[in-house]
Amino acid sequence: MTETPWTLALARLGLEDPFSPGQTTPHMRRALQRAAPYLDIPGPGLEAVEDLLLPGAEDARPARLYTPPGVADRGPCLIFMHGGGYLIGDLDTHDRLCRMLAGWSGVRVLALDYRLAPEHPFPAGVEDVLAIFDALVSGAVEVRGVDPDQLAVGGDSAGGGLTAMLAQQRREQVRFQLLIYPLLQIVQTRKPKLKALEGHFLSVMALDQIVDAYLARPEQASDLRASPLMENDLKGLPPAFTLAAELDPLLDEGQAYHQRLLAAGVPATYLLGQALPHGYATFTAIFPPARHLVRQAADALASAFRTTGLPAQG
Repeated sequence: MTETPWTLALARLGLEDPFSPGQTTPHMRRALQRAAPYLDIPGPGLEAVEDLLLPGAEDARPARLYTPPGVADRGPCLIFMHGGGYLIGDLDTHDRLCRMLAGWSGVRVLALDYRLAPEHPFPAGVEDVLAIFDALVSGAVEVRGVDPDQLAVGGDSAGGGLTAMLAQQRREQVRFQLLIYPLLQIVQTRKPKLKALEGHFLSVMALDQIVDAYLARPEQASDLRASPLMENDLKGLPPAFTLAAELDPLLDEGQAYHQRLLAAGVPATYLLGQALPHGYATFTAIFPPARHLVRQAADALASAFRTTGLPAQG
């Protein structure tokens, strides 16, 4: 197996590569969960972190509310959806990233744990996040301190795709969108890739495995909820902030979406993590420059709601 920064880091920790061919989804999740605390720096101290159950499309889904110190009794909130290719990831794998975003922005973060493939293929996860978002907006469910009129959406990788989907499907209710190297088109038009993009935490082979596990039927790839890059009408979408990775097979689609947002008159900012791979926002212990980029994402969230967060550490 080719050595990469990811496999070398896991080897130093005595862990297996969760993306190795033939690994089952439970194995992948366990390996990533064990690795998560070693890959990210600790987040800043918060006023409270609370585990919740919220109404998904079919059953109650776990969620986690991060409340930074000094916030008003009721205020804005970022609805965060974790990455992991719709196959892995959960509240724990992205816990430290959510702590950074909440503490450094001064905005509450509500992380959602949606259903994952292959046990629950598309559109199960999409339906979960839509159901929870709609319940919050309608008042069918209340989360302490969260103002349903001040909701932002955000996520990384697959969670970035869910972010773009939510912003499109509920554009009247979303105030801001935070896209972290988003997966925006579940089936890409094949073209030669730079060799430098292969093997840095996410490869084209891994993307093929994601498609095979996530889609129940090939024709679902053209569903705008699975491939929000294919949406033609982007007018009226909320302001966007995109964090990208230079060493990422998703680089092109993130750039394309940013340019299309600008062309549609959507206020949009794009920040490239130079010489960084896909996934760096949750690998801040391995890639120190990633800490500054996550801080800038938190600053953008703060600016969207004019809040003030904690000083960054490290």
